[in-house]
Amino acid sequence: MEFREFYSRLLERTDIVKLISRYATLKRMGNSYKACCPFHNEKTPSFTVDPIKQLYHCFGCGKGGNAITFLTEIESIDKFDAIKILADEANLELPEFTGKRKPTINKEQRLRYYDLMRDAARRYNENLKLPVSAKAREYIQKRNLPPNIVTRFGLGYSIDYDDMPNFLRSKGYTNEEMKAVGLLAQKGNNYYDVFHGRLIFPIINNFGQVVAFGGRILEKSDLAKYRNSSQTEIFDKSRTVYALNLLKKKKQQGNIDHVIMCEGYMDVIALHKSGFDTAVASMGTALTPQQAKQIKNYTDKVIISYDGDGAGQKATVRGLDILRENGLTVKVITLPDGLDPDDVINKYGVQAYDKLLKEALPLTEYKLRLLRNKYNLSDRDEKTTYTTEAIRVIKSLDSLVEIEEYLTSLSSETGYDINVLRKQAELPVVDKKAFNETKKDDTATEKTETDKTVTYVLSALVNGKPYVKPSDYEELFDNGFEKLIIDSVSESRLKGIKDVGAMLYSDLPDEMHNFLPPIFEFNFDGYDNREVYEACVNRLMREKWERESTELARRYDETKDTSLLIRSNELKRKLRKLREYGGK
Repeated sequence: MEFREFYSRLLERTDIVKLISRYATLKRMGNSYKACCPFHNEKTPSFTVDPIKQLYHCFGCGKGGNAITFLTEIESIDKFDAIKILADEANLELPEFTGKRKPTINKEQRLRYYDLMRDAARRYNENLKLPVSAKAREYIQKRNLPPNIVTRFGLGYSIDYDDMPNFLRSKGYTNEEMKAVGLLAQKGNNYYDVFHGRLIFPIINNFGQVVAFGGRILEKSDLAKYRNSSQTEIFDKSRTVYALNLLKKKKQQGNIDHVIMCEGYMDVIALHKSGFDTAVASMGTALTPQQAKQIKNYTDKVIISYDGDGAGQKATVRGLDILRENGLTVKVITLPDGLDPDDVINKYGVQAYDKLLKEALPLTEYKLRLLRNKYNLSDRDEKTTYTTEAIRVIKSLDSLVEIEEYLTSLSSETGYDINVLRKQAELPVVDKKAFNETKKDDTATEKTETDKTVTYVLSALVNGKPYVKPSDYEELFDNGFEKLIIDSVSESRLKGIKDVGAMLYSDLPDEMHNFLPPIFEFNFDGYDNREVYEACVNRLMREKWERESTELARRYDETKDTSLLIRSNELKRKLRKLREYGGK
């Protein structure tokens, strides 16, 4: 079966009304169904489902599509996983050419494995109450973990070699099944719990299913401090993010600004305990593209918070590029040497860690700082080596503007001429005199076009065009002549004054009256539509952010205040998004 045929058949066999009813209360309204949108908070239903076309649409937030689109959005999963779930429910076999490894077990066996792991997790958790589990409770108390956090993460304890195998056998599970999910190991004819004597951390996927366990040893031993489940049919470490299930619950309450990526289980738990409830961990390994894609389903921004030792920094650098390559904006917290997030919070307080989050460094700045720490710039040879390596880092950036900015900073830092650095970076050397002359001509033309655009946008507001959005003006004009016009128009509308012109002439100083005729007399022929308006707003927004970004970069060169560079880079990211949506 070709994939196109399979895709069509899958949608035919999927009842979109039944699917969406799991997440929203649908009410029949004529030939369609309505509900409050499951993707955003609303009191008046604006979410509709068409059972004939098998499509949904929300008139409030604009989301819409078919059953696959809905499951992808609501469960924060990729398209293939949504197809796989719906195919299972429709009893359709996936085509072999989807590029994914075909499972070696059937759906019934997979569900049985999930049941087994759920029962095991409950047993481990119940064990915490037993007298024999005193060491585990002492450790939990030492880490100041309250009962609600223990419950949230389902912590447990493996009391010995035999308790779990005996318990699961009593529930009807076989030794082979327990081995298959990574719970048991075999020595001769004996089977034993691989996590014996360890504090247990259930690993739960974003569907709420326990797929694996991590275990921490509580006594001094030659054994590894942590042990994780081996790879199984229901657990792939490279595709799993610890605490992703909690992130999903968080997203259902509203948008997630950022995710905090930690190294281990206890880092995540400590941060959640302190109110930083978007913390997750990468299972103790270098980040993978699959993990990056999963995080991208929840947010576009990741803040790395690995331990402040050498190993943590190396792991950070490895993960940064993977995250960036998958479309995520990456920042890095620089923790004091030798401390983990919990240490920082315990020693300096929650506010101190929150401050570190706000001061997190952009990807390139972090890499350059690590390089700087390796070399003595007062030594000529070391300065040369540092500059060469720094240029290598800077060249990897996608934005020529960012490359130029970092090369300028590098020139100030090392004393090398900017054109020498540009040549080393294999970029054209600039003839400054010719560049400045060209820039003058371009600036004059640009200013004329900008003046026309501002006049059009203000005229659209004054004339009450239906496509005008007042929020655009708040962002575009925060001072000057334009701001006075906007405030006057807003006040006249609030007061119900129809003669906006009279209000403007009354409110504005006499010396500004000469600016008003072009606004009142603007000819809208050929320009009276939403598309032109949005293009003009985007143009002005782009110019405003470019000016602000350049000014912040200039001030950074003078003061070396990292916060200025961070704000400048944030504006550049907003500019890239604006261009993606047609604001070029």
